[in-house]
Amino acid sequence: MAWDEWEHLKADAAARRQQDRMELNGTGSGGGSRPDLKTNDSGKKAAVKALREDVRPGADKAGSHAEESSGAAVREFSGWDTGSGLKEAHEEWELQVKALKGRLAADETALENTKRDFQHLDLGTRSRIAQIDTGLDPRRES
Repeated sequence: MAWDEWEHLKADAAARRQQDRMELNGTGSGGGSRPDLKTNDSGKKAAVKALREDVRPGADKAGSHAEESSGAAVREFSGWDTGSGLKEAHEEWELQVKALKGRLAADETALENTKRDFQHLDLGTRSRIAQIDTGLDPRRES
């Protein structure tokens, strides 16, 4: 590599470092090309309410209704191959309903905790940024 090419690469790197430093010092609110990370608190609250008041009770009701109907059919066809097939299908249905209820409960909890998690993330990031030495390092200057 020629000496001139090396000097050109060093100058490009220094310019990029200066540009990055200026981006970090900015507020990000004026004319930036990168969107800010945002969270929709009201949307999450509405989703939690829907899960708590509509979706989860609806899943419980639908699961119970199917359980009653399937149980009656299994009893009617006991002793037949159809009865054992219905019993196996009913057992699988119970497993699927249980898994769905668990996922819905986990989603509700995750949505409820998201605001707190974002606040902790913001505080952690702010703390790490505050630890950065703002003074120029003479070793980095060309």
